Amino acid sequence: MVRQSFAVRSAVRATGLATLVIAGLAEPAGATGFFVNQQSVKGLGRVGAGDAAVADELGTIYFNPAGLTEIWGDGLSKNRVALGGHLIVPHSDRRNAGSTAATPGTLGTPAPYAGGDLGNAVDPAFIPNFYWARELVPGRAAIGAGVNFPFGLSTAFPGDWFGRYDAIEASLRTVNLTAVGAYRFDSGVSIGGGLDFQYAHSRLLSAIPNPLTPGGPTAATDGRAETKGQDWTPGFNLGILVPLTGQTRIGVHYRSGMKHTLEGSTQVSGLTGPLAPFNGSVGAKGDLHLPAIGTVAVRHSFSPDLQLLASLEWFDWSRFRELRIKFSDGSPDVVRTSNYRDAFALALGAEYRVSNQLSARGGIRFDQTPTVNGFRDTTVPDAERLWLGVGATYRPGKESALDFAYNHVFFRNADIAVTRTFFDGSPLASTVNVTGRAKSSVNNLSVGYRHAF
Repeated sequence: MVRQSFAVRSAVRATGLATLVIAGLAEPAGATGFFVNQQSVKGLGRVGAGDAAVADELGTIYFNPAGLTEIWGDGLSKNRVALGGHLIVPHSDRRNAGSTAATPGTLGTPAPYAGGDLGNAVDPAFIPNFYWARELVPGRAAIGAGVNFPFGLSTAFPGDWFGRYDAIEASLRTVNLTAVGAYRFDSGVSIGGGLDFQYAHSRLLSAIPNPLTPGGPTAATDGRAETKGQDWTPGFNLGILVPLTGQTRIGVHYRSGMKHTLEGSTQVSGLTGPLAPFNGSVGAKGDLHLPAIGTVAVRHSFSPDLQLLASLEWFDWSRFRELRIKFSDGSPDVVRTSNYRDAFALALGAEYRVSNQLSARGGIRFDQTPTVNGFRDTTVPDAERLWLGVGATYRPGKESALDFAYNHVFFRNADIAVTRTFFDGSPLASTVNVTGRAKSSVNNLSVGYRHAF
């Protein structure tokens, strides 16, 4: 019974905490993997093109703090603030394509299990950001700080859908606090960097199949596992801005990866009959490796009114190879392979000053996905994507500006084909083959306000 207890508990927690780290990041926000690119309203109007080189607003605190030396040449006061809000409206359909379960209740033979398709279980999400900066030495040095939310959205699925053994409800929230500084040399080259301190909180509610149900598991006989975890962790970022000519400059930025050790507990409920003793709570923790990000960007001005922008971004997603879960009662570690690969993004954009009060911008962006076939599940049906974006700025006065942006993101259809095992090493050993297809898209509407004082 002790061995069975360990096997059952390990399987239950694999469904819980291991999925928690992934599923909490499930819904597409737009950028590659589960990175939230909505960090600057003005930048989103050109879909991130040139963000590390353009240095024309406080979003440079996040995308390349070296650009802080470039935003003060307008004769305004030494303090700047920027507030941004982004309404993300995702849509994602997931269709069952022949999922099966093999349990003692099916005599070990794979059989279809009941579970509906998913039309759209994602509510719109609101992502804010805030930045502040102050010039310390005119034309030389500046400091800044920011608050943003770089990873994570929420999902809520019906309790009887076919992917319920991945997740029924899932969320992950990150809050990134950053403090940066920048300095400009006589050559015109600027350097900048700073420290990040990031908080992560995650929750997952998922189903556990009852292996004793005759004919295969059903939503009515499933158990449930609810897992919560949280963590604070530090990081850093560094950047440089180099003027090549009077019309062209290049920016390079590096943001460190972060390792969150999410510590919390798993609460199991709803198991009946011989499985009822395994209901209860136990401490658990698992590591979440968020990627390092490297960016090279170029800004070229054809005239005082027209500039073209480009960016190439690299995401170190290959550090997210597996999730290793540890339990407080000494149960064996559970390892769930994600097998992510590095990914790249390319963005091209343009900005045009219509008048002293009005500017317009637009861009196009392509993002690779870090997910690979054979490891893509229902909670993270990520795929390659194409962004289209437009934006505008209106200046009601010399000290203030209103920014607007709209993006639409097209996702390539994604195939889902993963195998989940439960109650390994016991007479209740079961296997669920989850097979499906996902189709996703995202709309994003952003509004921001900037002020000098």
